[in-house]
Amino acid sequence: MGEIDIRSASAENVESVAGLLMKQLDEHRIDAALDAVRLAVDGMLADPSRGFILVALSGKGTVGVAYVSFTWTLEHGGKSAWLEELYVVPDQRDRGIGRAMLQGVLQRARENGCAAVDLEVDTQHARAERLYAREGFKPHTRNRWVRAL
Repeated sequence: MGEIDIRSASAENVESVAGLLMKQLDEHRIDAALDAVRLAVDGMLADPSRGFILVALSGKGTVGVAYVSFTWTLEHGGKSAWLEELYVVPDQRDRGIGRAMLQGVLQRARENGCAAVDLEVDTQHARAERLYAREGFKPHTRNRWVRAL
């Protein structure tokens, strides 16, 4: 994998984190405004009770990001983590960065008292499905729905 440092994001990472998250959303054809993404990143960093953001740093700068929110669920009997996004820049994929970031997410979720980590995978993203399956995730049989307010 080379020299990759996976750590918690900080205020100095806001622009690179927001930029990578925008690339991830664009890759999945999700329309989001950069200002809204920055606001979410700022809010997450300002209040650790909301969740956490991990970054993967290399000599090339920030090459990966994981954005995780905490939720309180019936299904898991309390606090759980929602891995909303995990993104590695395309030219850095296939180097174990995504797996290392996912393991970092699982460790941080455990340290924060989470009973489980939930996530979703785009139906056309078999590569991500393989990563999550290798790490013990199992698919749900239900679909996620959303309505903006």
